[in-house]
Amino acid sequence: MFTTIPKQFSVVMKPYSKLLEINAKSVEELINLQKVFLTAVSWEVAAQTKTLSTQTDLGKAIDDQQYYSDQLQEKVSTSAQDAYKVVTQSSEQVANFVEDTMSEVANLSK
Repeated sequence: MFTTIPKQFSVVMKPYSKLLEINAKSVEELINLQKVFLTAVSWEVAAQTKTLSTQTDLGKAIDDQQYYSDQLQEKVSTSAQDAYKVVTQSSEQVANFVEDTMSEVANLSK
């Protein structure tokens, strides 16, 4: 009995380990995406601040700010799409895993 407990435990924990692995991978990807996004935005804020601080022509400053705002909006949109792809992929992996596990359980009961 005591020799089978570790084996049974590893069999029982296998699905949880796989789910944890999928979630950890997704979180890591999302963190990396956010790091890249925030780094890019930080550098662009610094560059825009420097550009605006030296600008003497109001029309040019407004144009520069509009361009900066458009670029920022595009980066936010791209970042959101990338994050959505990661979450969608993770969700599909979990759904496939659950489906496979349920098939295994169904085959065991036959």
